[in-house]
Amino acid sequence: MQRVVGHAARVPPDFPQRGVFSPWHTGCVTPGMIVSFLGTKGGTGTTTLAVNGAADIRRITRRSSVIVDLKTGPGDVALFLGLRPRHSVLHVIDHAAWRDPGRLSNYVCEHNCGLHVLAAGEGFDRPGPGDADAVDQTLRCLDGLYDFVIVDAGTAMTPCAARALHLSDVVMLVANPDVPCLRNLQRLIYAAKLAGVVGERLKIVLNRASEFGVLSTGQIERVLGLGLDYIVNSDYRTVASAVNSGVPVSALRSSELDGQLDIIARALVGRREGALQTTTYGVR
Repeated sequence: MQRVVGHAARVPPDFPQRGVFSPWHTGCVTPGMIVSFLGTKGGTGTTTLAVNGAADIRRITRRSSVIVDLKTGPGDVALFLGLRPRHSVLHVIDHAAWRDPGRLSNYVCEHNCGLHVLAAGEGFDRPGPGDADAVDQTLRCLDGLYDFVIVDAGTAMTPCAARALHLSDVVMLVANPDVPCLRNLQRLIYAAKLAGVVGERLKIVLNRASEFGVLSTGQIERVLGLGLDYIVNSDYRTVASAVNSGVPVSALRSSELDGQLDIIARALVGRREGALQTTTYGVR
């Protein structure tokens, strides 16, 4: 579990904006869509939402999609999908594979559903602050190779997570209906703004909601002073069954949870389709 740092990681003010390609970027005219999931604390279900969001986007669109496990320390994305990858994001960083988009494909693995996975490393201290530039370049490169790039940014506003949020078209902040999560959510909203994420790019997901919860959705919205964009009900049995089988929830029998995850994925797909209709070549 990651430790929540006591201060927000800032993106350098002189760092290139999205769409200003580095010398190593593929230079694609139409970039993909980057969506980052960031949890308010460990155990909120951030990886569950990121994995299923990525798999559902792939299922709905049949377009190239990759999920990147950006947690500091061993991540769970590959585990959730029953994969044993040979390479990780740390290999991409250490080998500077983002300099050559043709090489980058050698570091990802593929799930049976067609989703590509760039797994987390096995160490407990990386990617660290010194890897932030390489993480930035890696995401920019993937953005030129894939239609959709989904990032599991973990549960702390690290320098690497801040770079991912800065590049993202949409940031999904994941919280549970409990006081510690809601306290951290308010802090992360502020930290996300420092990372350059404002307005419609920031979405709040209340995960593991229940009619028997201590706080109602109305009370939560009043405390935050903000509306909840998505509500996902608690369904431990379905999630556990999917993880144990190494498949996304959509591969199991139809359920209320499956329907709620499908709504989120379709909203993200619709957002990109709308952006493509209005985007011209250059900075987005």
